[in-house]
Amino acid sequence: MQKNIVICDDHILFSSGLIEILKSVGNDYDFAAFNDSESCKNYINNNKVDVFICDLNIDNYDGFLLIEELKDKLKKTKTIILSAYFEDFLIQKAQKKGIHAFLKKETTAKELISVIESRLSAPFYANKIMPKPSNEFFDKDEKAIIKFKLSNQEKQLIKLVVAGKTSKEISVALNISKNTVDTHRKNIHKKLELTNSGSLIKFANENNLFS
Repeated sequence: MQKNIVICDDHILFSSGLIEILKSVGNDYDFAAFNDSESCKNYINNNKVDVFICDLNIDNYDGFLLIEELKDKLKKTKTIILSAYFEDFLIQKAQKKGIHAFLKKETTAKELISVIESRLSAPFYANKIMPKPSNEFFDKDEKAIIKFKLSNQEKQLIKLVVAGKTSKEISVALNISKNTVDTHRKNIHKKLELTNSGSLIKFANENNLFS
C-alpha cells in the first residue's frame, strides 16, 4: 500500500535531497514537502497522511507546537522529528508528547526507512546517543561573548535555556528574580535578532557557543 509522506523543513535542499533518497529505494511512497508551517498545516488538515517528518524549527515556528496543533489529524500518522539538534531534553520531550521517533539529520536512509516502515504501535525510537563531555554547556567561550556582545550572565542564561530550563528554574539557578530572567531573555532575543527559545537554541548550536 502506498504511503503518503509529508516533510516539513524550511531547508528546501535538504527536503528535496531526502525525497530523492527515499525515492531511490523503490518503496511505494508519495511525497508532499513544505518549507513553511502554514502550508503544511493546511495540507495535513485536508489530506490523509501516513508519515509526518518534521524539523524542530520551521520559519521560526516550533516543530513541537506544529505537531501539537495537528494532533487530532495525526492520530493515525507516524510522526518523526528529524533535527540537527540531538539534545537529551528534546528527545525526552518528543517521547512525552507521543511522537514516534526523534532522529538526527545525518541518520542513514536505511535507519530512516526502518522507522517509516515500523508499526504505528512500535516503541519510541531515537538514534543512539553519543556520550557528551560533562562540561558541554558550562565551559566559558570568551570569543563568543566578545563576538555577540553577550554578558557573562546572558551567556549563563542561554546555556540554561539550551539545557531545557524554565524561567523559574533559571531564576533559582542564577539567584535572580523571574522578572529579571524574562527581561534578560527579551534583551538576548533583541540583541541576537531572534524571536523565541527555539530560534535561540538553533542559534547557540549553529554558532558553537558551547562546544
